[in-house]
Amino acid sequence: MSTRSIRATVIVAATAAAFLLVGCTATPTPHPVAAVGTAVAAPGDGSRPEVVAIGDSIAFGKGVQPDQAWPALVAHARNWRLTDLAVSGSGFVHPGWNGTTFRQQVDRALALHPDYILIAATRNDRDEDPTTVERNCTEMLGQLRDAFPDAHIIGTTAIWGSDKPPATVETIDRIAEKAVKDVGGSFVDVGFPLVGHPEWLQADQIHPNALGQDVVAKVIEAKIAPLNLAL
Repeated sequence: MSTRSIRATVIVAATAAAFLLVGCTATPTPHPVAAVGTAVAAPGDGSRPEVVAIGDSIAFGKGVQPDQAWPALVAHARNWRLTDLAVSGSGFVHPGWNGTTFRQQVDRALALHPDYILIAATRNDRDEDPTTVERNCTEMLGQLRDAFPDAHIIGTTAIWGSDKPPATVETIDRIAEKAVKDVGGSFVDVGFPLVGHPEWLQADQIHPNALGQDVVAKVIEAKIAPLNLAL
């Protein structure tokens, strides 16, 4: 076989493999804009630590540009390469737009090689049975720790809007805190920096706008900094 023929054969095979890969990962049904994480890490050299974000529409950055979501801003500040797996509407129990929970995000994370894992409690679980939330949360954190024994797991409290949060949000936060700490992770209490600031939120008064995302990111980064997270 000539060199030209060999080259053509390799190109065809690579193209076919790429087509099959896309076919396996594509979602056949339509979904809302800014509803599901890209699951694509930012380009960069392999020397930069990798971080995976698991969360809801706020972690995904619904209504803002991908690089304006708080996980992206924190990753940029710390020179991490981010893969944001967050899905709008999802929680430890509450299903997102496509019927999935954090469980499916964890399953997707298992195919990656994160040095850091960001996992945020969510307002979406506030009306779910706390016992079920606790069970799912504990199981998922255990699975993450078993899969990534050397990764730094960083949990955060839920991000709330401009109105006063219900007590059920604090219940979810405490469940997530215990599960994260039980597997040797770090947990940061973000508080409610957006309460009383409707100008930092979109029209729904739930999702932060670009300025609100920046506020949240700076609070989280300030909480993470003293942890001295070194690989």
